[in-house]
Amino acid sequence: MPASSKVKDAASKATTASESGDHDLALSLLRDAWSDDLKKGDQVLLIRTAGTVHMSRGQADESIRRQAWKDARKSLEKAQRIDSGNKETRRQLNSLMSMMDESGIYVGRGFSMFANGEPTPFGLLVMFVSGIILLAIFGQSREIIGNIGEEDSNAAPEGDTVLMTVSYYPHQGAQKVTDDIEIQLYPDDSPDHVASFVEHVVNGMYDGTSFHRVIDNFMIQGGDFQNSDGTGGYASGFFGYCNGQPAASPQDCSPTSYTLPDEADNGLIHESCTISMAKTSQANTGGSQFFLIPEDSAPEWLDGKHTVFGSIVSGCDVVTSISEVPTHDGSGNDPADRPINPVVLISAVLQ
Repeated sequence: MPASSKVKDAASKATTASESGDHDLALSLLRDAWSDDLKKGDQVLLIRTAGTVHMSRGQADESIRRQAWKDARKSLEKAQRIDSGNKETRRQLNSLMSMMDESGIYVGRGFSMFANGEPTPFGLLVMFVSGIILLAIFGQSREIIGNIGEEDSNAAPEGDTVLMTVSYYPHQGAQKVTDDIEIQLYPDDSPDHVASFVEHVVNGMYDGTSFHRVIDNFMIQGGDFQNSDGTGGYASGFFGYCNGQPAASPQDCSPTSYTLPDEADNGLIHESCTISMAKTSQANTGGSQFFLIPEDSAPEWLDGKHTVFGSIVSGCDVVTSISEVPTHDGSGNDPADRPINPVVLISAVLQ
């Protein structure tokens, strides 16, 4: 929904003020334009503009860059949660993430305990928990704009649920089915895996990808946004490993070689209706690929080897149905266990 002329005017004036270096005036203009009964398009424009003001503030003053870009990220992710399909918001967020990477700032990235020699806030990239979504969207968005630039002293994990919308064909000749799978993530038990997964979700990396490997009574595997065949994918950022080997800095390898440290000793096991990270047989080689375990499976032989980082709290019956779709037998050009008809992860959205 497009923004109203009044809100567009306020955003335009705020942008002009920010470009001239008056960031406080820019934020004041945005606060004055806010009201709790604004339409979604107006909310997104005001909050996104607040994010770009913070980006500008951080670019102009290196001494506050870390905090300013943290606030920018918070605002942009808030705008994206209100309208996950807004391309301009996603473009600005991707631009900010690139700037942070280039500057060596890892605020909230990877739920890391430390970055640049100092503690990082835990979980800035995620949204408010589902119980306060409406309050966050309609009642606290003005506060997000108003508090930009203030220290966030009690950052905590937020929004650790992901809603996947999938489509599949239950059997040959069947009509396509579209359904949802809701996943509860465990950032306390698997911080690096959850962080990488969430950042890929926020950045839309999984949208439109396929579940390329499906095995009945075992699991369904997806997340290869690079090659769509199980040979690609990588972690969302640098977590200390390149293709499973310890590395001292992000410059030690290409971002497409970033992998995750194993967190398989976190006490979580491969029960039915859980999500785990796919990897090679070598340690610390998890990237972006994951697998979902259906209701009729509990592959305990993977315990201690692959990292469980969440559970399916709704739609596990959908996972079970997908695990039973017809697949290739490997005798032709398609590899074994690839679905004959596409199984598509239409979207993955942080709740």
